[in-house]
Amino acid sequence: MAGKMTVKTIERLALVDETQADRHTVEAYELITRKMRIGRVPLLFRALAAEKALLPCWPLLRAAVRTRAFEEAADDLRTRAARAATDLKTQLIETQLEWAGYDLDEIDEIRGQVDVFHYQNPKLLLAAVTLLGALEENGIGGAKASARAEQRVPRGVPSDMDHIELVPEEATGILGKTFRSIRAQLGFGIVPDEFRALGRWPKYLELAWGDARKRDTEARALEGATELGRLSEQFAQQLPVKIAIAPALQAAGVGVARVRALLERFRAALPGLVLDLAIFKVQLDGPEQARESPFPIRWKYISSDDYMTIPIDEPVKLRAGDPTSLDELDEPAEQHRH
Repeated sequence: MAGKMTVKTIERLALVDETQADRHTVEAYELITRKMRIGRVPLLFRALAAEKALLPCWPLLRAAVRTRAFEEAADDLRTRAARAATDLKTQLIETQLEWAGYDLDEIDEIRGQVDVFHYQNPKLLLAAVTLLGALEENGIGGAKASARAEQRVPRGVPSDMDHIELVPEEATGILGKTFRSIRAQLGFGIVPDEFRALGRWPKYLELAWGDARKRDTEARALEGATELGRLSEQFAQQLPVKIAIAPALQAAGVGVARVRALLERFRAALPGLVLDLAIFKVQLDGPEQARESPFPIRWKYISSDDYMTIPIDEPVKLRAGDPTSLDELDEPAEQHRH
């Protein structure tokens, strides 16, 4: 249900991949994967790097991304997307995949890749909407905080998350035809990572993408994507951290108008992508599993600090140079030299 753009309006999205990035950008990329709990730097952040906007924006966004409020808002978006996919009468396709020649091990590999992006995309939608709102004069977020909302998300890629392998974007045959449809549909001028990952199984991607596209004109599909966009804006306003990025962009000499235009491209495409991946998940596993996070955080096991060796109310004596927060350990070493 990704929003289609006309060919004339499509400009190929500029990206900075890890192999092209300078040291500071690579350090930011490493933090992004740890804080977002994903194994590869998403398109959104590589596109921000191409606009020289990542380094000013990420430290401010990170304050929100690391909170339980952000993680649970993304979980809510994923649940809403799964419900919308179910309302569209999405059918299971495992039998079709077996007819296409895929065995159970291959179907499990497909499921592992779908889980990665079914988990990732609601977080990216929320991140893009938050950054877009943070461009406004008064910023975004800053709702009344609570200990629950501000609780830190565990850092690092979940141990059971599959590794992402991408096929080349230039493809022929069945895969080439599907990739051309994807480029025309999404408005990025490129094939996003989720489809290059799923392109390892061309017949599967043809079936899943074609099934999702059959619903593009249905009112329920349009309503579902619209609701995801609206809810993401509502959740961004409710984040316990106030974020305003325009001053940081201006101080870095980055054009605010160009960053806004970039974020609006993601704001337009991501609700549909979230819904598409929810459809893919329902196709494979049904509505119940699609509503759950593929990589849930077991909050009850981290809600209290079992490693404190002194009473919690007793002040801790620090030595000179000791970090005063966990975030200082995440900051690039270069920052501490100034």
